[in-house]
Amino acid sequence: MGAHKTDAAISAVPDLRERRRRETRREISEAALDLFELQGAAATTVDDIARRAGVSPSTFFRSFATKEESVLIADIEFEAEFTEWLESSASERITLDAIENIYERSVVRFATASDGSAERLLRVRRLVLSDAQVRSAAYAADAVMLACLAERVATKLDVTSTARLLIETAALTLRIAVDRWAEVVDGGDGSADLVTVYRAVRSDLRRLVRD
Repeated sequence: MGAHKTDAAISAVPDLRERRRRETRREISEAALDLFELQGAAATTVDDIARRAGVSPSTFFRSFATKEESVLIADIEFEAEFTEWLESSASERITLDAIENIYERSVVRFATASDGSAERLLRVRRLVLSDAQVRSAAYAADAVMLACLAERVATKLDVTSTARLLIETAALTLRIAVDRWAEVVDGGDGSADLVTVYRAVRSDLRRLVRD
């Protein structure tokens, strides 16, 4: 989840043009997700996605660089919040707890969004598990995002290894929580709550560190 794009919730109220841009992205993304589920990423072209979404290929490429990117998920607000927090924080405030708190707010946005973000997260995760092309794109996108975040944290801490440890630990905690939640939901318990699961995984990590 950490990497990739959704419009689950943005603090600033977007103008009409921005709302339309986001709606177009959602329509393209939904079309791509439907097609990937039906026939796989390898058998789906950008033209196929554009046609199903009712847009031109050029409109597709104004929204996404690749067909795989169009189904991946990220919380835009996370990126903005992380940047604001990092720029305003003294080095001693850059801790695992602080970073996990930002991730938790992102989890809350996904879990409470009215646009079907949580269900879409489940669908994308299933694709990542079943489709090698989507899986490769997802892993590459995650690696790029985590490297970027770690590099930015390192500029405040002056210790690259510590920055990487903080970012990758926080991201791994989120990934394990999403996997645990998805396994429960796919096992038939639709009442499983992603926020509760994420908090439980955070607690598990603290117990491991103490031990």
